[in-house]
Parts: sequence; structure tokens; C-alpha cells
Amino acid sequence: MPREIIKLFPAVIALWLFAGCASVQATKNLNTTPENVARGDPSNSSRVKEYLQGVLASPEGYEVKAFTRTAYSIDTKRNFFLYHSFYVYYKDGNMEHTIVFTATPRGSEQDGSWMLDAATDIESYGLYVSSDNLWKVKEYEGPHGETTLDTVQTTENIIKRLDKGYTFFGASHVRNLPWYHQLWMFLVPPPVVTYSPLLLMSIHADSCNSAVLETMVWEQ
Repeated sequence: MPREIIKLFPAVIALWLFAGCASVQATKNLNTTPENVARGDPSNSSRVKEYLQGVLASPEGYEVKAFTRTAYSIDTKRNFFLYHSFYVYYKDGNMEHTIVFTATPRGSEQDGSWMLDAATDIESYGLYVSSDNLWKVKEYEGPHGETTLDTVQTTENIIKRLDKGYTFFGASHVRNLPWYHQLWMFLVPPPVVTYSPLLLMSIHADSCNSAVLETMVWEQ
């Protein structure tokens, strides 16, 4: 077996994990489970925009944080491609809403939408707060260990992203992998070839992760 093919195995295995049985089961749940079917409500994004515009109109007392956890269920094993991200908005220290960019079920008017209070986000965050962290929820941290985001700038970024009408593509966050630009030193051909289909498919698309990673702004 040529050495070049052997060197491609890590990327191939990672993609296989991303497309494995967990995502198949998640698609089934998305199309059949009532709380997930709700993700296809065409008014979801307008509700998110209305809420965020209200935050911008009177930002005093508001705070926003970003969280990451396992995807789909508490039994899903996390890897570089398979994890979940969402926002939590607080008013005067109390949680008001979770916000996520989510896949939509088959037959929906939209291919991906922003949503308030997705069932699994509410469940996972509630368990995290109660110290029963089955979903392995963690706060995102900035370069200096900060966990609080700039409320106004982050909110403005979410609205801008929402207005762009991005579709959902689960692997869009590959463009944010911190080690991506170093891989070309070890792989032949380089990842610009290996990952080119993923990167092309992610143009004008988001996952729950890229939607957070590319809109959050750390408080100075």
C-alpha cells in the first residue's frame, strides 16, 4: 500500500466517524421525535431575531455565554467532527433562552434555522447547572481563560449570520479546526485536496458549531 494512502487514514477515519451510525440515528430522531420536529417551525428564526433585537435595544443586564457538549445524545462519543455548540442568554443573572443553529427535519420549509430553547439544549444545560453533567457540557473559554462574551457584538454577529440565510451542513466547522493548517506538513496530498469537498460544501452553510465559533466575540 503506497505510503501516501496510509498517511490519509487519519482524515478518512475522522470523516467515517462523522458519518457513522450516530448521525444516522440523529437524522431519524430529527424526523420523528416531536421535540425535534419543532426545529422545522418556519417561525423559529424570526423569533430568534425578534428576541436578539430586543437585547440590542436594551442590553443592560444581559449576558451571553457559549457552550459545547456531546452531540445527539449522552451516549454519543465526541471527536473532532462530532460535537455540539449553543448559546445561553441571561438577564440579570438568570437564564432566559438558549439559542442554536440547527438542522431541520425532512419536509421543512427551511434547510437549517436558528432556534430558541431546543429541547436537548435546555436539558443538557439544566443538568450541567445541577452538577449532573451527563452531556459533558463545557463553557467555551477565550485565549485568556475568559468565558463571558461581548453581548452587543456577539448578538449583532448572530443577527448578521441569521440574515444571510445559511443552510445547514453538519461538517461546516471543519474550517475552524485549529490544527487544519498544520496537517499539510504530514499528509500527502495536503488537506487542501483531502478536505476540498467539505470546504466547498460548507460555503454559505453552517453547523451548530461554526455558527457559534464564527459569531462569538470575547469581552475585552
